Amino acid sequence: MNISRETIKESRITIACFVLLVSTLVAYLYFLNMSVVHVVMRKEASQDISALKTEIAVLETSFIEAQHIIANRIATLEGYDTDTAKVFVTRGETSLVLRDN
Repeated sequence: MNISRETIKESRITIACFVLLVSTLVAYLYFLNMSVVHVVMRKEASQDISALKTEIAVLETSFIEAQHIIANRIATLEGYDTDTAKVFVTRGETSLVLRDN
């Protein structure tokens, strides 16, 4: 068995390059997988945010309705009545800005 030092050195370099190639491939697949996972998580988070915004809007609407009901009850307890007659301002023929001379 006559194996020279150069052959041993070259085989070690070849094995090191192969290990480096495999580890690089594994790292690439890992980071690719993690980016897909993060995209899916971001999509789910945005859907959760949208659902929460909708729920908040519904709760705000019910709060405002309850607030109006309570305000009307308090106003009637104080003796106030609702005035349904509306007063509208009519516009005359002449105006201070546009006058026919």
